[in-house]
Amino acid sequence: MKYLSFVMLFCLFLYSGRAFSQEKLSIEQMLWLAGENSVDAEKAEKLAQISYWQYRLHQSNNKPRFVLSGELPNLSRTIIPVTQNDGLEIFRARSLATSYLNISLLQNITPIGGTFFASSQLNRIDIFRPARTTSYLSYPVLVGVRQPIGQFNSLKWASKIEPLRFVESQKKYKEDLEFSKIKALKLFFKLLLAQENLETTKIQQANADTLLVLAKNRFSVGKITENELLRNEINLLQAQQQYAQALNEYEFAQKQLQIFLKKNQPLQLEYPKNIFENINIDEEATLEKVRKNGRKVIELQRKLLEADKEVAQARANAGLQMDVTLSFGLSKDANELPNVYRQLKDQENARVSFQIPILDWQRGKAEVKIATLQQQYAQIQAEQELLAIEQELLQLIRNWQLAKKQWVIIEKTKAIAEKSYLMTLQDYQHGFTTITELDKALAAKNAAFQNYLKQLETLWTDYYTLRAFTLYDFERNLPLD
Repeated sequence: MKYLSFVMLFCLFLYSGRAFSQEKLSIEQMLWLAGENSVDAEKAEKLAQISYWQYRLHQSNNKPRFVLSGELPNLSRTIIPVTQNDGLEIFRARSLATSYLNISLLQNITPIGGTFFASSQLNRIDIFRPARTTSYLSYPVLVGVRQPIGQFNSLKWASKIEPLRFVESQKKYKEDLEFSKIKALKLFFKLLLAQENLETTKIQQANADTLLVLAKNRFSVGKITENELLRNEINLLQAQQQYAQALNEYEFAQKQLQIFLKKNQPLQLEYPKNIFENINIDEEATLEKVRKNGRKVIELQRKLLEADKEVAQARANAGLQMDVTLSFGLSKDANELPNVYRQLKDQENARVSFQIPILDWQRGKAEVKIATLQQQYAQIQAEQELLAIEQELLQLIRNWQLAKKQWVIIEKTKAIAEKSYLMTLQDYQHGFTTITELDKALAAKNAAFQNYLKQLETLWTDYYTLRAFTLYDFERNLPLD
């Protein structure tokens, strides 16, 4: 008997130690962790960083680039055919090394789609065979411009689209953080429900055991029938089964939230409150916030610009395309290095290339028509998507407002159902009611509790969904930072 008592005390110590090791977590702390330390928040941050560097890459296209290139050296030892004065060719061995250094400046001219370039280059040739000689060729200054005419200006369209894409990515990052919190809220209430169910089924199991002992005593003196005794035995077995199921669901929900928040310690959730009594959300003002601050609106604007870009590209490809290159520079060759920068000679270059489709079997016309129709389709689709967003937002606001109104009723229903169950339990213990009435009171209490938690989850998740739609904090009346 002493040994059994020691084992029971030891098990109690282990259980209390496990409960003590649990980390208490409020819903506010959980939301902060979801936005800072969760798996989804980490992924959102990486996507935001990728978008940031993509925008930096776009910006670099509008800035000057300095490039240093060269070969030091390029050795060649070959036998080549050499044309003689009489026109005959003979093979001669040749051994030489060529080297060059070139520094160049490139600057895109975004409004007109051209490119300005400037460079300076020095070349050297060392011939080792048949006779050892060294010579130099320099281009101290070479400047020029390349200007497409009638061609698609990708730089101009990128300067319109990429800033929008970057703003969209910033808003998406904030939106992703809010959706991370929404996911965390769902996991939080799932664990909270499992946590409360575990505690409830534990109490129900203890009550069923007590009631069975009471039923056996009553049956032994003939106060109840055997059928009622069997009902009590069934209730105990069901309570044991429900407790085992609740324990399994609790452990699974606990692990899900731990993984999402990157926590290793078991979590003991604190009961959340309804903090939304003084928060009012106006439908028209909220719709205006979506139109001005929503990520989806920026996305639709970007898609329409991309459709316009496709039309412009199709029209440019279907017509006359020209490419004009003009350059001016100075050059000099010499056998000694200092001499290549004396008495420089000027050199000019002008080149005009063009392409005109003469017979393309209306290929260009078809491409323009397809792009135009796609542009019109994108316009219609954008209008429909915007209407769908507004309708979804209105429905969400009304559901949330209805949940706020129903909260008092649901809270009161829960309190009444709990009180009714306790009164029915006392009546049954004193023999004033039947086991059937007790089962009904228990079912009503559990249903009221489930509805209470569901309504609380709706208030929190719908509120943060509204924040994700509008990127606005209604509690502080400020845009999300």
